[in-house]
Amino acid sequence: MEELTAIGIDAATNPESTTELGVSKAVHGDIALNFLETSPEDFVVEKEVAKRVLRKIDLRILPLLCVTLFLQFLDKSTLSYASIFGIIEDAHLVGTDYSWLSSIFYFGYMISQPISAYTMQHFSPAKCLSFSVFWWGVILFMHVVCDSFAKLMAVRFFLGMAEAIVTPAFLLITSGWYPRSMQPLRMGAWYAFNGVAIMFGGLIAYGLGHIHVDNISPWKWMFIVPAGMSILWSIVLFFCLPTSQLTASFFNDHERRTAIELIRSNNTGIHGKTFKKEQAKEALLDPITWFLFFLNLLINVPNSISSFGSLIISNFGFGSLETTLLSMPGGAVEILTMTLIPLLSMKVHNSRLWCTFGVVLVALLGTALIFALPYGDKGGLLAGYWLIFIFPTAGILLYSMLGANVAGHTKKVTTNAVVLIGYCVGNIIGPQFFKSEQKPRYRLAIGSFLVCWCLMLVLCLLFRFYLRRQNKRREAHQEATTEIEYESNIEFHDLTDRQNPKFVYIL
Repeated sequence: MEELTAIGIDAATNPESTTELGVSKAVHGDIALNFLETSPEDFVVEKEVAKRVLRKIDLRILPLLCVTLFLQFLDKSTLSYASIFGIIEDAHLVGTDYSWLSSIFYFGYMISQPISAYTMQHFSPAKCLSFSVFWWGVILFMHVVCDSFAKLMAVRFFLGMAEAIVTPAFLLITSGWYPRSMQPLRMGAWYAFNGVAIMFGGLIAYGLGHIHVDNISPWKWMFIVPAGMSILWSIVLFFCLPTSQLTASFFNDHERRTAIELIRSNNTGIHGKTFKKEQAKEALLDPITWFLFFLNLLINVPNSISSFGSLIISNFGFGSLETTLLSMPGGAVEILTMTLIPLLSMKVHNSRLWCTFGVVLVALLGTALIFALPYGDKGGLLAGYWLIFIFPTAGILLYSMLGANVAGHTKKVTTNAVVLIGYCVGNIIGPQFFKSEQKPRYRLAIGSFLVCWCLMLVLCLLFRFYLRRQNKRREAHQEATTEIEYESNIEFHDLTDRQNPKFVYIL
């Protein structure tokens, strides 16, 4: 199995036994540390058992994440679908009202990031996720009773707060269950369900748009059905998503130890419950945090296409139901690229930022087509629109960089919060470039996409140069100190990437 070979498991391995280095012990370390220190030191990871463990994780953990992402993106897209089925008229939205309904969601999302970071430092990300899904389902249902701009602004703000924990929880869960080399493909798998939501969301919206019940406008069904699905799913998550390898009922003791050993080489552990001020400070001063912040900000300005996609397609000259169906190929592009490009980044060592660079180039091409082609060229405009939907793959590659290159639980949740604030800022700014008076071309908005893609290309190159230089410095330091022996289980001592001399950055 190539994935196992990539993390150094050929037939059997065992954790190294080493001497003291003077770092913190189990009381301030990872939750796995006590388990490891009471387990046999001569444990051997068997390749067949490792395959079985990974298969169980893929079958028991990954599907739960995929469905949750499907529901989250479906819920976020309900406003876009509702926009062509009457919510604008029923809620008396004018001017930039609709743009603000898209932006206010991310104000709530942004304000909740420090709260999410604190919560997931002290509680299991899995349980936090299940409560988040429940509350966003309840809040989504409340959209049905909104008949004004003010009421919709309120529920959109609280919906953003409820969903704020999802992405950081997913990053922590994925990096806590999978080796670094396997994370892009798994992240691509669950993030691809955004594309599934685009495809099936279009079908669902098409069907719901045909429901005609007295006193219930068609747009309200766009919220009622996804809200019910989310509330029911939160119950499934609460009981079926384990908090860690230590509590997974589908492992026996030997498999449990194997699952922990598989992520040893990550040097990031599973979960640490002690808040460490020095790690939070390190996160805020680390250039990696700010590279990821600005890249995430720039990639999410064009993410406003998720809210305005239906309006863009309809302005090409298509009707409401045609527009809903024509949004589906964009989802297919996302699913395809979410599968193939992370797989490529896994096969080709240290290629994640090169893959990100290539994805952004394709998105730049699609945006240029929409900006430059005449509006009579419907085929070319649609092709450009669908090409843009490759860009979420760059987002997942950047998230995998965060999961792989930031160690120390407090540092990780702090970096997550900062990076997702960038995500929010981009999503707040993006809709404001869509001016109703600029229909149908939205020159300012499409032009802002072009600028963001170009800036991202430059930042990708600078980020790769920085990480490569850091690795060379670490390599030179290790060559100069070859006689140093490291403490046993140092990988689970909740050290940051800077504190751990064995840490190597993924490019």
